[in-house]
Amino acid sequence: MGNPLETKELMAELQSKGIRIKQGSSNGRQGGAGPANGKGLVFGKYQITVPTAGDSAKNSHYTLHEDGERPLIFKDGEVISEVELIGTPQFYGLHTADGVPYHKIALLHGRDCLASTVIQTCFRWHGEERCKFCGIGTSLSDNNTVSVKTPKQLAEVAEAAVRLDGVTHVTLTAGTTANPLHGIKHLGDCAGAIKEATGLPVHIQFEPVDDLSIYSHLKDCGVDTIGMHLESFDQKVRERITPGKAKLSVSAYFEGFAKAVEVFGRNQVSTYIIVGLGEDLAATLAGCTRCIEMGVYPFVVPLRPVKGTPFANMAPPDPKTMVEIYGEVAKALADNGLRAAASKAGCVRCGACSALPAFER
Repeated sequence: MGNPLETKELMAELQSKGIRIKQGSSNGRQGGAGPANGKGLVFGKYQITVPTAGDSAKNSHYTLHEDGERPLIFKDGEVISEVELIGTPQFYGLHTADGVPYHKIALLHGRDCLASTVIQTCFRWHGEERCKFCGIGTSLSDNNTVSVKTPKQLAEVAEAAVRLDGVTHVTLTAGTTANPLHGIKHLGDCAGAIKEATGLPVHIQFEPVDDLSIYSHLKDCGVDTIGMHLESFDQKVRERITPGKAKLSVSAYFEGFAKAVEVFGRNQVSTYIIVGLGEDLAATLAGCTRCIEMGVYPFVVPLRPVKGTPFANMAPPDPKTMVEIYGEVAKALADNGLRAAASKAGCVRCGACSALPAFER
């Protein structure tokens, strides 16, 4: 229903305003560090996760109904769009050889991305330096996962996810360990085990470190793409929202970006940029353009309120703001030859946490 412009604007609306669930549909993934408290929706070739919790979603004008042949999205009681839903994968019903349910090891993100928070703890979680929007500890406290996943476990789950559900790429992330290199190297070991078992392209995420040789090490492990998430180009915002990470300067991130692009290539390095933290729009666009010109894909997302965090009931950004940002960033991507579909693995290739891929030309 509607032309492509209307569809991508609807996607931006839903990701900011959320959706209420009707007629017995599940609320989607709850808790965690990634696309938590959301429902996976598919519009043609694009997929998004839409918030289903928090004040914004509870009061949303949009509702999802599954009581007919096709799921329908309503706005204020009127049907505005058909939609496809991302169902529960078959591999969730299995257990590892040591008895752990597969869904506690890794989850399906979007239609075909296997994702895992390999280390479900962060050394900042219980202190004043924690990131205000992050819910990494909530899944562990709710017994929905295990604290550390092993390379063997992840390889086993990945093999099943490929065989049963057609998974095509993998995203591995982790909380930051007290010695960041230890956590990064564990991610590399896990990537290597998955690569050996399945041949799938693997994306990993971590904070930049002083040891620039780590990028070549990860490449040798079998890692295909990496993400280093700056969240905001505004240092004052960083100090307020991500006080621990803010101790690592913006310039340190760009130094890491440069080395990573040298090793992995253009379009294979990314950074999350969150809109809705009180940032300056012009500065955000300038920072995104700087990333793009050096070959780094800025994965722009609206703030996603997550239960169990200080931002649980924060209001996401106005969708009109997101549409403006998406349009400008998409133009810069096109001008510099970057696109989501060219990313080998990870959040950019999946695209479900942002409507940006739908705005690309």
